Amino acid sequence: MDLAPNIRGSLLMTSAMATFNINDAITKAVSAEMNFGQVMMVRGWFAIVLIAALALHQGALRPLGALMIIPVVLRVAGEVGGTILLLAAIVNLPPANATAIIQVLPLAITLGVGLRFGESVGWRRWLAIPDNVPGL
Repeated sequence: MDLAPNIRGSLLMTSAMATFNINDAITKAVSAEMNFGQVMMVRGWFAIVLIAALALHQGALRPLGALMIIPVVLRVAGEVGGTILLLAAIVNLPPANATAIIQVLPLAITLGVGLRFGESVGWRRWLAIPDNVPGL
């Protein structure tokens, strides 16, 4: 079936969000039986295997030495910190609250980079921020 790019993109995003919610529900369920470190380790190993397989398939693997530059190291540190905080939120908050926080992040980041770093943000995105926040 040949789908329009917007329809295909919408279906992929819907599938991705459903997968994230299933993953978060499983994490919440097993957190009653496993400690926080074990949950992080299991999720980490699954992520490593899946991302490595995708990178290998796309020919995107690079030597580690090429990645040891300050911007990449800072990005990885931020990702690790964000993952720890997100998992803590999933374990300690009701699923609806954790999902709402995840959904408000793109709006908050857009607001932050527009105001703090002077990045160009179009008028439609500026209008989307106050329009969407009350719904979350």
